[in-house]
Amino acid sequence: MKRRRIHVLCLQETRWKGSKAREIGDGVKLFYHGFETRRNGVAIAIAGPLKEHVSSVNRVSDRIISLRIATEDGFWTVVSVYAPQCGCTEADKEAFYEELDDVIRSAPEGDYITIAGDFNGHVGQDRRGFERVHGGRGLG
Repeated sequence: MKRRRIHVLCLQETRWKGSKAREIGDGVKLFYHGFETRRNGVAIAIAGPLKEHVSSVNRVSDRIISLRIATEDGFWTVVSVYAPQCGCTEADKEAFYEELDDVIRSAPEGDYITIAGDFNGHVGQDRRGFERVHGGRGLG
């Protein structure tokens, strides 16, 4: 992170169990959350001066974690997500998106919000019905 000058890094599929915040070296603090099953898991790594300004941590599930960071320009809510894959049930997918919606709506008004993660999206050439958002360029 230091070499690339990255201050915030969202991680998915960590497969770590437990909920902790710990220093991992080079001035980086890692906030993570995962279940005992060692499946899924999400984390956010914060480097530099930002790590001292984390005001809250919201460990929603093994697929969603968010941090609220105080900056000079106001508060910044960072959300790391790992969406269910195509093999998961529709109920799992619906529950994930409902939880994500709750996290977004619970961010205080005026916060800057960043959502980063693995949404398990599929890219292809077929764009029927999506002409306004899909350029038709892709593989598959």
